Amino acid sequence: MIGDLHRSRINATVRGLSGISAPPDRFTDQRVLLTGTPEVLASRNGAEMMRSAVLLLMRMTTDLTVAIPGGFDELAEGLAKTARGQAWERAPAFATMPLAEEGYAAILSVGGEASAALPLTVITSNGWLARVSSGSMAISQRCNQWNPVGAVAAASLGAGEVFKRLLRLKPEHGQLLDGISFSLWDYGLSNDPGPHLPTEMETDLLVAGAGAIGNGVVHLLSQLPLKGRRRVLDVQTYGDENWGTCLRLTPTAAAARDEKATYLATIWGKGVEPVVGRIEDAEADANWRAPKVVLSGFDNVEARYAVQDLWPDLVIDGAIGPRLECQVSAHPWSGEIACLRCIFELEHGEPAENVQRRLTGLSVAALRQASRALSRQDVADAEPEKRNWLIGQIGKPICSVFEAARQFAGGDVAADFRPSVPFVATMSASMMVTELVRYLTTGNVGVEPRFFFSVLWGPQQGAHYPEDRHDDCQCSMRAHLIERVRAGRWY
Repeated sequence: MIGDLHRSRINATVRGLSGISAPPDRFTDQRVLLTGTPEVLASRNGAEMMRSAVLLLMRMTTDLTVAIPGGFDELAEGLAKTARGQAWERAPAFATMPLAEEGYAAILSVGGEASAALPLTVITSNGWLARVSSGSMAISQRCNQWNPVGAVAAASLGAGEVFKRLLRLKPEHGQLLDGISFSLWDYGLSNDPGPHLPTEMETDLLVAGAGAIGNGVVHLLSQLPLKGRRRVLDVQTYGDENWGTCLRLTPTAAAARDEKATYLATIWGKGVEPVVGRIEDAEADANWRAPKVVLSGFDNVEARYAVQDLWPDLVIDGAIGPRLECQVSAHPWSGEIACLRCIFELEHGEPAENVQRRLTGLSVAALRQASRALSRQDVADAEPEKRNWLIGQIGKPICSVFEAARQFAGGDVAADFRPSVPFVATMSASMMVTELVRYLTTGNVGVEPRFFFSVLWGPQQGAHYPEDRHDDCQCSMRAHLIERVRAGRWY
C-alpha cells in the first residue's frame, strides 16, 4: 500500500506525522462509513457536502461505504456514478439506511445528532458557516442558505476528523473538534451565516496552478455565478501521484497524463480558456492579456514571485503544509498590505539563526540544540504568533521543525513532491474563494495578508498574520514604475 504511487502523498503525510498509533502501512485499509440525514441531504448544501465528502474520503481509504436514506434515489445514483468515475481501485460500496454502525474506524454523517459513544463526526453548513462535531456537542441542522464554499469547507473539516481517527492521533498532537461552527466570512466561531451569494459576479480571473489547491478552487468556481474572462494556467501534466490529492482528477486522466490546465478548464465549464505554459513566460506571449485577479495555487516561491510580478488588482494565494496546515493570503495592489514577494522572500546573507528564528519563532538557545526534541517549554518560550503551529511539532527534532517551517514558507524541497492530503487543499481553496467573493462583492479583503491554521487543531485556533509592505521590496521601491506598467496594459 505504501508504494502505491496514486496514494504516495497521503502515505508520505502519514509517515511524517508524529503522535499516531495507526500502522502507516495499514492506514488506507480501515473501514469508513459516510451517511447523512434526510433533513440535511434534502438541501443543496447537504448534497454538496455529501458529494465532496465522497470525493475526499475515497482518496483516504479503500474500504468506504456510503449509506443514503431511502427516498434519495437521484442523489444516490449521482454519487455512485461520480464514485465509479473517480475510483482507482474498487469503488465505494453504496447501501440504503438503516445500516449497522458497528465495525467502522470512522463515521462521517452529513447532518444528525452528535455522539461521543461512536467514532462519529457530524457536519452541516449554512451560508459561510462550516460546522463540525466529533464529540457530544450538538450543531445546528439548519442548511437552507446555499453556498458551495461553506459546504466544501464543512466536508473538508469532516474529512480531516476522519483522517485524525484513522491516525488514532494522540491528544498532545491534535484534537477532535466538538461543536465547532466556523465562519469563513469572519474567520472565527460564529452562528451568523453571513451574506447571501449574489446572482451574478463579473470578473477577469486567472487560476494559476492546477494541482491540489487548483482542483479545489475550480470545483468551487464551477458552482458560482461568475461572468467574464476566466482562465486556468499550468505547464504540467497530471500523473498517478496527483490522484490522491486532486479532488476532481480521474484515474483515466492521471494515466493519460492530461494537461492540467486543459483538464480543469473543461471541468470549470464552457468559455473557460486553458493556458498551457509557465507563469514566468506569460507576459512574453504577444496575445497575453493581463488578468485583474489571480488565484494562485503554486507550491514554490519562484512561481509565487512570477504571479506577483503580473501586478494584478488582487492576488489570492493558497498554501498547505506538511502537518495539515492551510493558509490563505490576499494581496491587493491598492493599499499597504504586503505582497507575495514580501511574505515569501528570505533575505540573502542574513545569519542562519535569524532566518530560523523568524520562520519557527523559537529562541536562539533552542535552535542551537537542533538535535534534541522540541519541548513544551520551547513552545512556551517561542514567539506568541508561532505557538499554535509549534504545538503540533512537539516531540520532533528541532532541526526537522525548522525544515518543516522552511518548506511551508516556500523553500526548496528535496523530493519531487510534497506530502499532502486532499482535504487540506480544499480547505485552503475554500478560504481563497471566500476572499474572491468578498472582493467581488465589497471591494475589500478579509486577511491582511494571511490567515493560517492546522486541521490537526482546528480553525478555532487559527490566527491572522498582518504584515505591511516591506520598504526594500519591489512593491515599494518600484511602485511608480509598476503603476505605469499597469496603466499601459492590455486587459
